[in-house]
Amino acid sequence: MRRVTLPGTDLKVSRLSFGTASLHHLPTSRQRQYLMATAFDRGFTHFDTAPYYGFGIAEEELGRFLRGRRGGTTIATKVGLYPPGGLHPNTASVWLRKLAGRVFPGISRPVVDWSISAASKSLDISLRRLGIDQIDLLLLHEPASGAVQSEVFMDWLKNEQRKGRIRAWGMAGQADCMDTWLSTNHPLGMVLQVRDSLERKEADLVTSHGRDLQITYGYLSSSAMSGTQPVVKTLELALRRNVRGSILVSTRRLAHVGELAAVAERADGETD
Repeated sequence: MRRVTLPGTDLKVSRLSFGTASLHHLPTSRQRQYLMATAFDRGFTHFDTAPYYGFGIAEEELGRFLRGRRGGTTIATKVGLYPPGGLHPNTASVWLRKLAGRVFPGISRPVVDWSISAASKSLDISLRRLGIDQIDLLLLHEPASGAVQSEVFMDWLKNEQRKGRIRAWGMAGQADCMDTWLSTNHPLGMVLQVRDSLERKEADLVTSHGRDLQITYGYLSSSAMSGTQPVVKTLELALRRNVRGSILVSTRRLAHVGELAAVAERADGETD
């Protein structure tokens, strides 16, 4: 699978990125590790995670996977949204909290905290869970412009970059949540990881501000919900829409990993 340099950065990532948001739905660590290894073998080199995914399980499993593979990968994690019930849950507590959340939704909702103290603590824990010294891309997780002290955050991010703990930063979430920063070309938006779809084209907000699409996601889930396109066709069209960046996909099925990688490989061949 081809690798691309994200516009505006020196980050070289795979054309498809592998998301770990649903990794905890696989019942055993062995299955999770095999899934990520299969993705890596098929050319996925950029892996996206967050403390909130699986209430910490995703980062822990990705950390196990990275042992001996760190040199061939880039890693993104996030700050701002955190697991309910603390940052160190075990697998059983995750499932109990998620089951209870079906009856009492507030139990499983993320804790939202945009303080620098929370972000700094989260970065410490993410680095420890992942077993690495540096995060390639640290993203603000679904930031609300009125809640984030952007200049304070910028100072903190630059300091962490100087210390060598992060390479680049940005924001992840709905495009309309980033409009304030896009309007002022704020440096907090160095990298934008934006939900998009073929139907609604939400990421047009990014390009309307003169920005290239960097990382986009949501195509497969939105297409599945609407029933408009089969997976292969959806991804083909998404790759044509985001031609210079990376498309984030997530799956728990091994066969699906190969299917998605094959689409990207064909697209690479067409552009050669």
